[in-house]
This record gives sequence, C-alpha cells and structure tokens, in this order.
Amino acid sequence: QWYGTFETNPYQQGWFVPHDVNGMVALMGGREKVVADLNNLFAKTPENMMWNDYYNQANEPVHHVPFLYNRLNMPWLTQQWSRAICQRAYHNSVEGLVGNEDVGQMSAWYILAASGLHPVCPGDTRQEITSPVFDQVTFQLDPKYAKGKTFRIIADKNSIDNIYIQSAKLNGKPYNKCYLDFADISNGGELELVMGNQPNKNWGISN
Repeated sequence: QWYGTFETNPYQQGWFVPHDVNGMVALMGGREKVVADLNNLFAKTPENMMWNDYYNQANEPVHHVPFLYNRLNMPWLTQQWSRAICQRAYHNSVEGLVGNEDVGQMSAWYILAASGLHPVCPGDTRQEITSPVFDQVTFQLDPKYAKGKTFRIIADKNSIDNIYIQSAKLNGKPYNKCYLDFADISNGGELELVMGNQPNKNWGISN
C-alpha cells in the first residue's frame, strides 16, 4: 500500500518541501529533531541503495534530501552522503543505475553532485556546494544566459578518502558559505576547494 502516495511513501514524501525548508524544519520539531530524523533515514538505507523505504536514490522524490544538511548548518554530512551515493548507487556495469533513468534525472543527479554542486529547489538560484568526485570540472557557459565564458570547480587533494571540504576560495578569495548563487556561476570564475579526510565543522556554516 502506498497510503496516498505513488512510488514513494509518507516518510520519503514528508521531506519534499524544497520551497520552504525552514517551515518544514519548524513543523518537524526543530533542527535537532530534523537532523536526528535525517540521520535515521540514511542509517537505514541499504548498502546497495536499491529500491527501499528510506533514502531511495532509485526514485526522484528524495533526490534533494542529502543537500538538506547544508540548510541545517551541517554541510560535512551533505559532503559525506553525496559522495557515498555517488559511490554506492552508480556503477559502470549492468544495472549501473539503481533505478529507472527517467528521462535523464538519475544521470543528471550524478553529474551535478559529482561536480560539487546541486540545487534543492527548482527556480531557486541557490546551488548547494558538496564534495566533488571529479578533481576538476569546467562548465562551458551559454552566452545567451551567462555573462561569463566558463565556471571551473577544482578539488585540491581530492581522493576516495578525502571527501570533506576543508576550505574554499571563490575567484581567489576565501569563501565560507556552503552554497553559491547562480549568478556566481553565470558570471564565470573558479571555485577552489581543498579536501581532507576529516570534516571541517567550521567551514560552510555561514548561511
């Protein structure tokens, strides 16, 4: 039974308030309760991330959920879980995706997350910063919509173990936010991240 939902369940669907995360947090009892519930959601997710009742990467309703930790001033957990999903839910093999491609959504999620950026809400210009899989990515910007020509993301000291952002620079200047505005990207430039194997719990909490 789906209890009024289709291809999802109330627990998963309850997180789908991307347009009002602060309101959702208030209704759910505050930041500490929401963090505990998010931790439970991921802790009960199967290792192979195939279809399940918790964090279900196989279907779209929860695809924004790993990035909610950024909104809760715990960006190191966004970094941890986005990297884990990239590693555990995507493979260069038969059944390399844990769910239906759905007109490109599964691959689009990976490309964005593996690049180090992902939106939470359609139409919102805020782009969440997370842990890149790639050491370097350059986006070629369309002159119809962007002032700049390229936007580059560099992950220094990046590795399978160094998944946590230690510090960042945006266009050569220290940057301590866990998100970019789309204008930062469309103007062109460079985001440089220094990675390490332990969370820096002081970075990215200036929201």
